[in-house]
Amino acid sequence: MRVLFCILSLFIGLNLCGKEINVTYPNCPFNLQLIIMRHKGLLENEFAKDGIKIKFHDIMNGPKQIKAAVTGKIDICGSLNTTSLIIAAGQNIKLKIVRAVCIPTGTFALLTTNPNIKSVKDLKGKTIACASKCSLHQILLEALAKNNMTIKDVNYIPMSDAETYNAMFDKKVDAGLLAAIEVVNAKKRGARVLTTAKGLMHPKLVVAVSESFAKNHPDWVKRYIKVQDEAMKFIKNHKHEALNIAAKDLGISYQDAEWLYNNTKLINTLSKDDIISLKKDIDFLYQQKLIPRKVKILSKDDAIELVFKNFVRDHISLCAVSLK
Repeated sequence: MRVLFCILSLFIGLNLCGKEINVTYPNCPFNLQLIIMRHKGLLENEFAKDGIKIKFHDIMNGPKQIKAAVTGKIDICGSLNTTSLIIAAGQNIKLKIVRAVCIPTGTFALLTTNPNIKSVKDLKGKTIACASKCSLHQILLEALAKNNMTIKDVNYIPMSDAETYNAMFDKKVDAGLLAAIEVVNAKKRGARVLTTAKGLMHPKLVVAVSESFAKNHPDWVKRYIKVQDEAMKFIKNHKHEALNIAAKDLGISYQDAEWLYNNTKLINTLSKDDIISLKKDIDFLYQQKLIPRKVKILSKDDAIELVFKNFVRDHISLCAVSLK
């Protein structure tokens, strides 16, 4: 029996040796839980006893996060917008939502430096830039639709957030969609906000993993969720310290970090309204031909079943959805 125990212990030790969990670390829009988790070493502390290392990857772009996850290069997408998830699902690429991160409605904005552009209506025929296949892209489409326009009425150029920011101030584009830090910095340099996401869409950031990772490592997923909860508790009890950490991490002032915090709703779970807004997003993206058919991005588990009026019946992971 003792020999068997030694063999099992050796096997377990060898199996855990070299194990690593790869987590994306997008610094935008304002993923405060993730910032605290990294700088406080909360994930490392949780998994150190099992010899499991944590490796963060600075991948902000939604589609790139998804590609990294489905190819196995990334295990956990620390903060991923649901627009990218919906568009990926339209290509039969599906990730599993395991937690929510934030609702950054107030920090996503369409801005311009062109003095002749006073409103969204003035963008007809103008050049606009933003990242594609993500929430910023959807906000642009929603803003145009609200003003009886489509993407065909403007000259749309897909660019990263950094490229959009530079192009706008280099006068290469007339307007751009930016998020969080870029919005703060752009406004300081004189850019004007034409509209935020408010009244257009309900942007949602979530934690997501591949279905194979969720199946093979359910305990790791559960422990990640536990650590994010610890980060939320720290933010609640030590807000000033948390914002100082974020300001240093992002290279901004404490006042800017506080503005981002006040305009970003940090959450751990998706509410009923959040889930209903997903249906609206899916309907809109289908109308805009960004997905070939209506899709589902909610996890199908046995944990709980929710039914909404005019909403397709679906099974939703209890860890990702709040009944309140």
